[in-house]
Amino acid sequence: MTEIIEDVVNSSREESGYVIIDVRGQDEIQYTGKLDDVVETLPLPYIANGALSMEEEEFKESFGFEKPGLDETLVFTCKAGIRSQSAGQLAKMAGYSDIVDYAGGSNEWFS
Repeated sequence: MTEIIEDVVNSSREESGYVIIDVRGQDEIQYTGKLDDVVETLPLPYIANGALSMEEEEFKESFGFEKPGLDETLVFTCKAGIRSQSAGQLAKMAGYSDIVDYAGGSNEWFS
C-alpha cells in the first residue's frame, strides 16, 4: 500500500492510474486520521447505494472528488479489510474491473 500511495503522491492520480478510497465512516477517519492526503473518503453505505453509478457531476458535488473512471485502478481500504472487500465487489457490479483490496486496512497502516 505504501508503494501505491507514494506513486500517487509523487505523480498524480491521472499519471499513476490509482484512485485510493477509504470506505470507513467519517467518524472513524476523524478518530484515526486519513491514511494520506491523497486518499479519498467514500463510506461503504454510499457505494452500496449506487455512488459509483452516479453521473460524474453529481458524484463530484456529493463526495468532493472526481468520480473514478472505469479505466482507473480502484484501491479500497477500511479498518480491517472486510468493508473494502465488499466495496470491491460493488465496484465490479458497477462496471469497474481493476480493483485492489488493501486487506490490512487502517489497523495495519497505523500500527
